[in-house]
Amino acid sequence: MTASEMAASSGPAWTVEDTEAPSFFVLTGGQTKPTHDLQVETLLWAEGEPPSGQPPEAEQATALCRKRPLAVAEIGALIGLPFQITRILMSRLIDIGALSAVTAPGSADLPDVALLKALRDGLLKL
Repeated sequence: MTASEMAASSGPAWTVEDTEAPSFFVLTGGQTKPTHDLQVETLLWAEGEPPSGQPPEAEQATALCRKRPLAVAEIGALIGLPFQITRILMSRLIDIGALSAVTAPGSADLPDVALLKALRDGLLKL
């Protein structure tokens, strides 16, 4: 629709259907970065209940994590949010004590493969 068509239209610039789902800005309260370094594979599980006033997505995530630990990416897919928005909401839930998290160690934290092979070879010689 062109600007002149919009100006000639007697109806509102948007409809109720256009505004049913809250924007990501509203969901995150304007926050653009998570307070925790949550990775795709970070596992989350429910520790408590989110306080009242949290968005429905936060309540859904907590309910999902009550059944079993879930990765951040799984939660985002199940509740239909982009990864960054999911990270922000999950960080907020961790901050208020509703969720706990554990991240698998990164490759820098793992032992050297050559050292492990040498250890294995030494044990096999015993």
